[in-house]
Amino acid sequence: MAESSSTSKSDGEIEEMLDRILTRLALCDDSNLQSLLLKVLPVTISSLSSQAASVRNKVLEILSHVNKRVKHQPHIGLPLLELWNIYLEANSTSMVRNFCIVYIEMAFDRLGPKEKVHMAPMVLANISKLPSQHQDIILRIVTKVIGECHSHEIDDEVAAKYRMLNTSQNQLLFLDFCLHTILYQPYSESDGCPPGLSIAQTKRVTGKNPLNSDELLLRKLGILNVLEVMEPASELVYPIYMIASVDRHDPVVKRGEELLKKKASAADLDDRCLINKLFLLFNGSTGAENTASESRVKPGSIALKGKLMSLFCRSIMAANSFPSTLQCIFGCIYGSVSIFD
Repeated sequence: MAESSSTSKSDGEIEEMLDRILTRLALCDDSNLQSLLLKVLPVTISSLSSQAASVRNKVLEILSHVNKRVKHQPHIGLPLLELWNIYLEANSTSMVRNFCIVYIEMAFDRLGPKEKVHMAPMVLANISKLPSQHQDIILRIVTKVIGECHSHEIDDEVAAKYRMLNTSQNQLLFLDFCLHTILYQPYSESDGCPPGLSIAQTKRVTGKNPLNSDELLLRKLGILNVLEVMEPASELVYPIYMIASVDRHDPVVKRGEELLKKKASAADLDDRCLINKLFLLFNGSTGAENTASESRVKPGSIALKGKLMSLFCRSIMAANSFPSTLQCIFGCIYGSVSIFD
C-alpha cells in the first residue's frame, strides 16, 4: 500500500512515515524493489518541502540507500512520470525540483526504447519554463534518447509529438541545442572548445562527460532525422544542415547535404536573424573584451567558412550587415583577428 501524501502532515508525522519507508526498503529484496520504489520514491522526494532538518536528513538517508541499491542494477526502473509531475507542480520547492531532476535523469536511462521515445518530446513541451540549468539537463536527456532511438528512423506517432513544438519558445531552445550538438567535435584540452562553440556551450552539450565519436555520430544522425519530421521554418534549420554538411562523419555529411538541398530554395537568405547567426558561425565573438571568456564563441571551421562565404556572396542582407561583413573580410585576410581589438 502506498504511503499517503505528506502535504497535510506535521513534521513529526512525516518523519515517522519516512522511518517506515526506510524500514520497508531495508527489508525489500531486489526482485521487489522496483515496485516499492514506484510507490515510495515520489513521496520521499516530496517530503523535502519540509523545512525541518530532521525530515530532510531522513530523506537523504533514504535516497542514499536507494542509490546504493540501484546503482549497479540498471534494470530496476524508477517512477519517471510521477517525478516529472511533482517537478511541474506549482508549489514544489526548489529543493524538491533539484532532487526530482536528478532522479528523472536516472529514470530515463532505465526506460525501455518504446517508453523513452514517447517521454522525450513530452518533457520538451515544458522546456522554456524550466531554470536554465535544468533546461540543459533535459535537453541532454532528449538528445541522448534521439541518438539511441532515432539515428535510423522515427515513426509517425513520435514525429507528431515533436511537431507540436513548432512556433514556440520550446522549439527555439531545442533547435539552439541541436545546432550546438551538431557543431560539437572531439577536441583537445589545449583548444578549449571545438570551432564554432564557446566553452560554456561545449559544457552545455556534453555535461560532465565528453561525447565519444560513436555516441556523437548517432546523436547527430538522430537530430537530423527528428528535425526533418518536425518541419520548422527553413531559416531555423538551414544553419544546422549547413554545419552537418561539413561534419567529420561521412554519414552526417551525406544526410546534411541531402537536407540542405531540400531547404536551399525555401530559405530566405535575406532574413536578418539567419544572416546574423551565420556571421556568428563565421566570425565567432567580436568585441571579445565585452564577453566573458567562457562565453566567447570561436570562429567556425575552415570547411564551414567556405560554405558560409558562398552563401554570403548571394545575400543582400549579408552584404549590408556592418560591421559583420568587414569582420568577415578581415578574417579572410588576416585570420581570426577582431577588428575591434
